[in-house]
Amino acid sequence: MKLFALLILLAAPASAQAPYDSYMNGVPECLASGDNACIGNGAAACFEGAPDGETTVGMMSCLLAERDAWDTLLNAEYQSARAAAATMDDAERDQSPEFAVRADRLREAQRAWIAFRDTNCAMSYAVYGAGSMRQISGADCQMQMTAERTIQLRSLRQMLTEG
Repeated sequence: MKLFALLILLAAPASAQAPYDSYMNGVPECLASGDNACIGNGAAACFEGAPDGETTVGMMSCLLAERDAWDTLLNAEYQSARAAAATMDDAERDQSPEFAVRADRLREAQRAWIAFRDTNCAMSYAVYGAGSMRQISGADCQMQMTAERTIQLRSLRQMLTEG
């Protein structure tokens, strides 16, 4: 039951974080830089600027707002990388069909990554038992992993389209 509550909490729609979205304007620039050091900057600004940013619920909401910003970018990068992979597969299919599997492998990898992220972050949540830190830990895990995967997908897409 507790895992179900965590999944509902962490899967909350983006609109639930609407008051926190204004702090996430730098997320696209973070992705463009490809530097993991800027991951969390939106949430940090939200902690300081949002009226409830220093509360447990406020911190969790700030982290989930940044996760949602990254998730939007992740979906775009995934679609672009998958399209690039499919284009490469199409060009190679006639001569080497056994190697024209990039798009399928990316889809499989993404599905496995989603399952891993969700389970890994459920563990981050569970570590703190009934403590309120569980909310921050679970949300931070979701944000960090989603941001890192988005940067990975952008690198993959660039490799597929430029290389």
